[in-house]
Amino acid sequence: MTAFLGSTGVSRSQDATTIKLGPSGILEISRGEAAVGMVELSAHGAGWTHAPQKEAKAEASDLPDKAGKQFIGTLAVPKTEGGTIRYIQTVKPLSQGVQIEYDLTMTKEMKVSGLQFSLYLPVEAYAGKEVLIPQVRDDPKLVGLPKEQQKGKFQLWSGQGAKIELAKGKPEAVTIQLRAATDVVVQDLRQWEQSVFEIRFPAIMQDPGRSVKDGERFHLDLTLTFATPVRLEGP
Repeated sequence: MTAFLGSTGVSRSQDATTIKLGPSGILEISRGEAAVGMVELSAHGAGWTHAPQKEAKAEASDLPDKAGKQFIGTLAVPKTEGGTIRYIQTVKPLSQGVQIEYDLTMTKEMKVSGLQFSLYLPVEAYAGKEVLIPQVRDDPKLVGLPKEQQKGKFQLWSGQGAKIELAKGKPEAVTIQLRAATDVVVQDLRQWEQSVFEIRFPAIMQDPGRSVKDGERFHLDLTLTFATPVRLEGP
């Protein structure tokens, strides 16, 4: 389950953006007193059993020259008979954003249905807004985030993109920049009693699962930018 701390009301445009780092590496994003997003690494074992980053065990330290934070942790994957994912995550602040990198290593041969990082957005703050996804050889894709849940429809869009622009031109705007075009899935999680939208970037998203080898590695990275200055806090 995904939960946000504090109010989810839309904040004033002049409020700075604060990114609070949790002990496992989760990023909680707020503007003023309003929670406006969360970035989380996660995995799914067989049968889509969820392994959220908040359940991972990690140690945090400063990067050299205090250029940011590093998290070295382990995420247990359900239904894999003890399988885990070792991760090294770095978070580097920018004047109006943050750079995040994940280096992931599988610790045994196992079957994994999902491996991804996601940006979660509270419905109260982002319902009615639009997600713009430029396309290399086509017109940009424009995905609306519905105010009302559309019964039976939780996946709003899937495709590829290297840049995702959310609420462009508005105070709550967020831009996600990736190194190269990758899979993108936009979802409405109200069907699972979570009042959030999810923008997911899956390295693996496969039913009934994909077999990974012991020692197999994955690298994920992104840059988030906001409409206001950013302050990084914790842990």
